[in-house]
Amino acid sequence: MLPKEKNVERLQVNPDELAQMLDKTSWGNDLSWDELVTLGKFIQAYKVRPNTVLFAEGELNQTMAILVEGRVEIVKSTTSNQKKSIAKVKSPQTFGEMSLIDGQPRSAEVVADSSCICLLLTKQKFMEMSERQSHLAFKILWKISSLMSQRLRQVSGQLVDLV
Repeated sequence: MLPKEKNVERLQVNPDELAQMLDKTSWGNDLSWDELVTLGKFIQAYKVRPNTVLFAEGELNQTMAILVEGRVEIVKSTTSNQKKSIAKVKSPQTFGEMSLIDGQPRSAEVVADSSCICLLLTKQKFMEMSERQSHLAFKILWKISSLMSQRLRQVSGQLVDLV
C-alpha cells in the first residue's frame, strides 16, 4: 500500500489512541495496556477509501496490517490471469503477516471492500521494536505465528474436501 496514494490518508493519532484501536482487536486480548501503547509507537494508522488496493499480488512490501474498521477482499490471480476472490476479511482482523515474516512477494492482492482504517507495522519498525522492546517483539511474533497456524489449519481442512 502506498501511503502517498490519494485514496489513502495517514491518520495523525498518538500511541494512546492507537492502543485504544488495538484494544478492540484480538491484540488487546494478548497484550497488556502498556504493551499496546508501546506497540502504538511503532505502527501507523491509515484511512483507506473503498476499491483501493492495499497490497498488490507479487509486490515486495514487508508490511502487516491490522484492520480495525471496514472490510477487505483477498484476491488471487489464476494461471490464466483471472482474479478470484479467496476471502473477505472484516474488522478486527490481521492480514499481510506472511510478507512481514518471510520477506517474499505478496501471495495475493488485498482490496478495500469498504472504507477502512488499518494499522500498519513495517518490517523496519518491527526490527526496531525487536532491538528496543525484545519482549514485546517476541509476543507479537508469537501472535503472528498463532494466526498463521490457525489459517493453515483452515486451509488444510478446505483442501481435504478438494482431494
